[in-house]
Amino acid sequence: MKKYLFLFIPALMLFSCQNGQNNNEITATEDSTITTQKADYQLINASDFDSLAGNFVGEEIMIEGTCVHTCKHGGGKMHIVGDNPDNRVVIMASDASGKFNADMEGTKYHVIGKVLETRIDSAYLAKWEEEVLAGESENGDGVKHKHGEEGDNADAAMELEMKLAQIDDIRTEVAKSEKGYLSNFSIECISYEEVK
Repeated sequence: MKKYLFLFIPALMLFSCQNGQNNNEITATEDSTITTQKADYQLINASDFDSLAGNFVGEEIMIEGTCVHTCKHGGGKMHIVGDNPDNRVVIMASDASGKFNADMEGTKYHVIGKVLETRIDSAYLAKWEEEVLAGESENGDGVKHKHGEEGDNADAAMELEMKLAQIDDIRTEVAKSEKGYLSNFSIECISYEEVK
């Protein structure tokens, strides 16, 4: 199941990357605020996030991980990993956190944020399939594209076939799940601090 979730994470992200620079410069006052906030949270390693996230939906947590990717289209997202680099956690920027930038990649952070859940059920998949069949899809940039706008028709047909196969695979996973849906978890960032 995890291999399928990794393939369609860009399609799941309802938030688009936006242009802007990182405005989360930490001053001495902000730094002491973050230190005080850290004492209020149990620290979770990014590798454990998937197994624990369901217990914290809608709540604020603190997570630790190394930034391995930031959104190149304005810094709206970053991905962090913990001890297991295969378990990525998507951190969404907010007005409170400011944008992320490429200089952050390779650095370990403590992130305080709210756990969000996207439920992938039959209705979600039907809507996604409808968009794909209508020739619209997101390429991870938050912008709808018509198939065939870029590249030749053969590439567009192959892309369409791959997306429909992906939807069918996920539909099978949803049918196998006891809950009738799959959960995709992310974090809306409130603040972050480099681990030194």
